[in-house]
Amino acid sequence: MRSLTLSGCNTRPFGGYLKALAVLRLVSEQADPEARAWWRQDSLTLGTKLSQDELLEFFLHSYSPTPIVAPWNGGSGFYEKDRKIGIDAIANCTDHRFTEYRTSIERVREWDEVKSSKTEKSEEESRRVAVLRKCRNHLPDRAVEWLDASIGIAADGARSFAPVLGTGGNEGRLDYTNNFMERLATLLISPDAKEHGRELLENALFSTPTGWFRAWSAGQYDPGRAGGANQGQGVESSSPTNPWDFILTMEGAVAWASGLYRRQGVSYGSFLCSPFTVRASAVGYGSATASDKDKARAEIWAPVWTKPACYAEIKVLLREGRASVAGAPARNGIQFAEAATSLGIDRGISRFQRYSLLKRRGDSYVALPAGEFPAGYRSESDRVRQFAEVLGHLDREDLPPGCESLRRSVDSAIYEVLLRSGSERIRAMLASFGRLICRFATTGRSVRVHTGLAAGPWLEACGWSCPEVRIAAAISSIFDRKVGPIRENLSSASKVFAWTGSSLPDRLVSVLSRRLQIAISMESDRNPFGGACPLHAGDATLFIERAVDDSMIEDLIFAFTCLDWSNFAQPPSERGEVLPVYAVLKYLFLPGKLEVNTEWTRLRSDPRIISQLLAGRVGDAAGLAFQRLRVAGLRPLDVSYQGGPDPKRLAAALLIPVRTGRDFSSLILHSPKEEATYKQGN
Repeated sequence: MRSLTLSGCNTRPFGGYLKALAVLRLVSEQADPEARAWWRQDSLTLGTKLSQDELLEFFLHSYSPTPIVAPWNGGSGFYEKDRKIGIDAIANCTDHRFTEYRTSIERVREWDEVKSSKTEKSEEESRRVAVLRKCRNHLPDRAVEWLDASIGIAADGARSFAPVLGTGGNEGRLDYTNNFMERLATLLISPDAKEHGRELLENALFSTPTGWFRAWSAGQYDPGRAGGANQGQGVESSSPTNPWDFILTMEGAVAWASGLYRRQGVSYGSFLCSPFTVRASAVGYGSATASDKDKARAEIWAPVWTKPACYAEIKVLLREGRASVAGAPARNGIQFAEAATSLGIDRGISRFQRYSLLKRRGDSYVALPAGEFPAGYRSESDRVRQFAEVLGHLDREDLPPGCESLRRSVDSAIYEVLLRSGSERIRAMLASFGRLICRFATTGRSVRVHTGLAAGPWLEACGWSCPEVRIAAAISSIFDRKVGPIRENLSSASKVFAWTGSSLPDRLVSVLSRRLQIAISMESDRNPFGGACPLHAGDATLFIERAVDDSMIEDLIFAFTCLDWSNFAQPPSERGEVLPVYAVLKYLFLPGKLEVNTEWTRLRSDPRIISQLLAGRVGDAAGLAFQRLRVAGLRPLDVSYQGGPDPKRLAAALLIPVRTGRDFSSLILHSPKEEATYKQGN
């Protein structure tokens, strides 16, 4: 068995992929039943007894084309005003390999529904359905194979279409079948073109140079040669194409779409369920826009296998291949990506080449390559599945104005997690979700976010070593029995909304002041700033010194409101430097009790400290805290706290829950022996 590398049959564009299927199918059925094929990088390798010359001779002199006809369509060659160059040439050809094709054409031409195509508009659909039924009942089996691939009839008589073949074998005014016949006639019947047929075939299969391209439409299968506006010289142009490319693409489409995926159970309205075809998700490619969801016909995930397989095996794969998530069929691009990373894909597939059938040329579609996606289990798919449940709760809400792009960015981030994995991308996914939650929360919409994600595993997945994750987690975990959780301060639909200001420090200070005000009005005996995730005070230093990304922190604060903090066990983290001025101020904002002189007491926050900091008087604020600590029975160090950190960020950092201990107390108390014992909690 020889191995032939078909460098002209590549995974991109979609036409190249379909050509590869066509070669395997036609060689296996008509020349070498033992043929095998597999993908090596981006090109198909054909394992066959045929040499390269014998393969070329097969297509030039032995290949029997599939009888591809579409008499239900105007422009198919069967009607008075249709172009008839190709259909007449085949009908009059005596070559034995066109026998089935010739028979199909002759039978169709005898039908009354085709002879008299002038029907009332109201009766046109029933006429087309009648033609379809006759095609299925009276045409040769190979022609019926094409019918099965292109069009179906539901029980109620409605027609349905496979996305890969347009709307029943045509794309707008471009009829695939008539073009197929004309190109066959040009290459295999016309004596004037036969001398160039071999050179064109070598180009189609092996990418050898040729100068015999012709200005024919490539249809949706090769966007680079589709022609149209701004695709060449002048306003409109037709790009030169190889007629063999179109012929093999159509033959490959029969192989692809003949495996109509009825087991998937996915409804496409007017489309048949094709193999590995789902609703489009406008993510994962550079030109993705919000309108693509409405402009897309479907999304195709073409499987790429790297081990030799015969056509019978590939046929089974295309007919019975599965893409499932938690036992349910994948319905869109995001779910298909999830299936590809969670053992929801058949074995033997190494990766997928993704295509989106988008409206890009007026009312015409193109199969736009949307990137490769490796198949194989990745643990991130489990996280995405959990996250999808939370996102599903939010999707039941009506999106506020302007949220469409934010929602799409969440899908894009999910796709990136599944594609490339890693804590950075999980962090980006939750940040995009946080921006969406923020838009809901700050537009007056009352929405209850489902808190079903265990905080510990998700914070680890986001990267606990990232200070933005730690700070956001600490803030979002804030809860007080009387004042309530911090998420109430983040929603403008709440009476205690406080997320106002022009920057993150402004908004944190606003929440700090509001929670303190509520606690005072309720005569609470504790500071309402405790949380399930207190940090080492060194993290507050990073915030105060602008060593973190404020935007990321804000996005994650909103995202982490969906975390479940019960049974949370905080991961260890490195200890950083603690600012003495922060320590002396924070002592008055601790939520727990302090043991001073064998008695447990609570220190109460002083609103004047916040006012002093916002006025830029750090020394005065520290002096006030110094006096309050002395009154409480502690012996703080009498040092100057003038200047230094940004006063507003220092004030905002007072909201961050922190742990205390020897390294914290020793910064402000006279002696470690005299340090206060701190009990966390409310």
